[in-house]
Amino acid sequence: MVFLVLSSACRLLLPNYQGHILDGVINDDRASFMRDIIIYVVINVVMGIFGSIRTLCFSVVGRKMYYDVQRRLFASIIFQDIAFFDGTSTGDLTSRLSNDASAMISPANSVLSSFLSALLQLVGGLFMCFYTSWRLSILALTTVGPITLIYRDYSEWSRQVNKEIYASMGDANVVATETLENIRTVRSFGQEPKQQRAYEKARREALDKGLKDSYVNAATTAMTGYIDQAIGVLLLWYGGSVVMATPNILSVGNLITFQLYWNMINNSYNTLSDMVSSFTRA
Repeated sequence: MVFLVLSSACRLLLPNYQGHILDGVINDDRASFMRDIIIYVVINVVMGIFGSIRTLCFSVVGRKMYYDVQRRLFASIIFQDIAFFDGTSTGDLTSRLSNDASAMISPANSVLSSFLSALLQLVGGLFMCFYTSWRLSILALTTVGPITLIYRDYSEWSRQVNKEIYASMGDANVVATETLENIRTVRSFGQEPKQQRAYEKARREALDKGLKDSYVNAATTAMTGYIDQAIGVLLLWYGGSVVMATPNILSVGNLITFQLYWNMINNSYNTLSDMVSSFTRA
């Protein structure tokens, strides 16, 4: 956790020094330019070290979690009644020990790292945006409300649709299970076409609902994307006007720095929104 914070802090410093470097070029200040270049390189090197240690820590924690889950699962299995083993195949048990345990641990490990990193960059980027220019920050934050509302409505709608998809898939599995378990009876009465139609109907319902969800997801992405593009154009127009009118309030380097921080916030917000949306739909 410590190295995650340090790595994110180094990443938050980079856009600030990128702006300083550009200001040094524009102002023809060679001493300031070289100093900022050296600091920028040092920050990148330190960030690489902290990032590697962060990856190592999360990897070690993930492997220890995997070991502990497998150990507890095996201990739980071997103390079951003999009747349990009579009704369960050996392949199913070994699959749960290997594949299921890995599938359970892997998302938790990756989501935890991505969630914390995105959250730190979102909060830190917002702070640095206000530090760079509070005027541009207030203007940019006007888009947060509409985007949040669109994502919230889509998540609630998608959760209901996904419930219906899982229900249709469950109906298809019921048809398939009953057909395969009673295949001799189905074959004796010539009911293969009927069972096939019932299975295809359930799968078609799941497919239609899934396609509907995909279309609405695409529309949601388009709407939020256009809002982001509109605020990007507005920021460049207003920021450029301020730079040309009063360069002592906002420099070219500050404008570029703000754009980099805003892009960082945007990416972090989208990452968190996707995670929350996936959890809500599940």
